[in-house]
Amino acid sequence: MHRFSATKMLLNQIGDLPVVANLGPTTDELWHAGQRDRNFYTYGSMGLCSSIALGMALSCEERVVSLDGDGSLLMNMGTIATIGREKPANLLIVVWDNEQWAQTGFQASHTAFNTDLEEVAQGCGIVKTATVWDEEELATVFAQALEEDGPWFIVAKIQEEDEYMPVSPVEPEMTLHRFRQTFLE
Repeated sequence: MHRFSATKMLLNQIGDLPVVANLGPTTDELWHAGQRDRNFYTYGSMGLCSSIALGMALSCEERVVSLDGDGSLLMNMGTIATIGREKPANLLIVVWDNEQWAQTGFQASHTAFNTDLEEVAQGCGIVKTATVWDEEELATVFAQALEEDGPWFIVAKIQEEDEYMPVSPVEPEMTLHRFRQTFLE
């Protein structure tokens, strides 16, 4: 499964829900899949995507979707424990797991060496979890997660594209301004 194709599929299911995207290719691919004001792009915030989504979920009633990465979550595993402690019913985490630290040179991440992020999430008290290997499985589990209270933690095993999307032309300040405006309307 490739992240860009899977991202486009998820956007078709998400509707108007707020989405927080991990830095780098996850942000770029989300922008190219469908730029919208309810996408929050986390440039330069490695390790904080799901933390930002958690804060949003705790401060609103609508479902919040986080598109995170294995490397980023490994840098801030405390966020998984906090999600398990707080248990926001409206939080849905998708972890794009390529088993690499792709942002720093494609070194193998801990998930390439038997660290199972789904088991970590379960160990932190997150009950609704899944690991998926293809878009069909992801579509099915994601649809279920959109209908049921969470928090949900879905590990999506992906392969990196041969080439990355062009860097999206998004300025962090404008992203924040546009995103905030969607909550004020």
